[in-house]
Amino acid sequence: MTLTPLLLALSLAQTPPAADPAAAAAQPAPAPVKAAPTLAGALANAPKPTFWGFINAQYSRTEGLNGADDTSTFEIRRARIGARGKVHDLVGYSVLFDGADSKLKDAYVSVFALPGVEVRMGQWKTPFGYEQYESDTKLLWVNTSYVVGSLARGPDSRDLGAGLLVQTPKLGPVSAEVLGSFVNGAGPNKKDDLETKNFWGRAGLTLKLPSITLKAGGSYGTGQQIQATGANGTFDGVGTPIDDTYFYFHTYGADATLDTPWFFAAAELIQSERDLSRYTTTAPITAATRSSRTARGWYAGAYGKTPWNLGPIFRAERFDADRTAAGGRLERYTIGAYVDVIPVNARLILNHELDQGQTGAAGRTGDRTTLFAQVIF
Repeated sequence: MTLTPLLLALSLAQTPPAADPAAAAAQPAPAPVKAAPTLAGALANAPKPTFWGFINAQYSRTEGLNGADDTSTFEIRRARIGARGKVHDLVGYSVLFDGADSKLKDAYVSVFALPGVEVRMGQWKTPFGYEQYESDTKLLWVNTSYVVGSLARGPDSRDLGAGLLVQTPKLGPVSAEVLGSFVNGAGPNKKDDLETKNFWGRAGLTLKLPSITLKAGGSYGTGQQIQATGANGTFDGVGTPIDDTYFYFHTYGADATLDTPWFFAAAELIQSERDLSRYTTTAPITAATRSSRTARGWYAGAYGKTPWNLGPIFRAERFDADRTAAGGRLERYTIGAYVDVIPVNARLILNHELDQGQTGAAGRTGDRTTLFAQVIF
């Protein structure tokens, strides 16, 4: 035997047997190491917000009442920047800031518990009727109607609290919505120590046909608010009134809108029953003077549509802050026109208001002309 066959035999004898594939497959693979969650990772994977905003600039001239001087001014009416989005399919958010008056407007968290159901916590416009809840960017009469500004909301169109928004599926051409807000009643960005909060809500139906959309609804508001804080200018505190004025209210409203290819029209009727308590203190005695009043008002407005993205504007309105007192009726007629460079997003509006209120009525503005420019981005 030669040396080479002997070495080959020794080499084969020392070679380990091949691994059994079945045995190798039976052995579990090592578990992957899961990295701990980090803020940077969460931010990188979160859905990105949508940023938006708009600017309203205007010039207005008001004729003085009872021989007073006329006034005119330029102003930035609104300069708002906002962000909205979702962090999850069921959780969203919205924030809106106004640089024109340096105030936070909208700031709320939304939970979409069920299809068509949204639960909110934070600050937003309280629902009541059409004009109060509609976006300012869509209204072609520049100034809020008397009745909406006085009865359809608290001290401001926005308030802090919790809300529920329900939109039903369509049943043929008809759908329904129910909106409700339970809020402080003190306005935006303000705490409120009163035990009785405010409720504002609206329920309505929408009929959508190929060329027209008709909406109609009813609204209700109730609660307690501070009307005045007296000579000291501060809230006296719960249960310890000194010179504050409070009121309880029940407010009812009905509204309707009609949108067609040729025009848009809106009308609203609102009535509010109010019970006031005015406190005065002559140490050591505090007395309360109580009174009641019923306020009522309405408005009806329309604007035309043309192929050239321009049209006329008209609104009539009347408001009586106390139907039992004479001489307090406010009445105003708004006429004007608009032109859209880009529909809604870039528009110019002209309003002229004819003040026909009763002489001496509180809240009269005088005749006023306003040129209003809007850009949305």
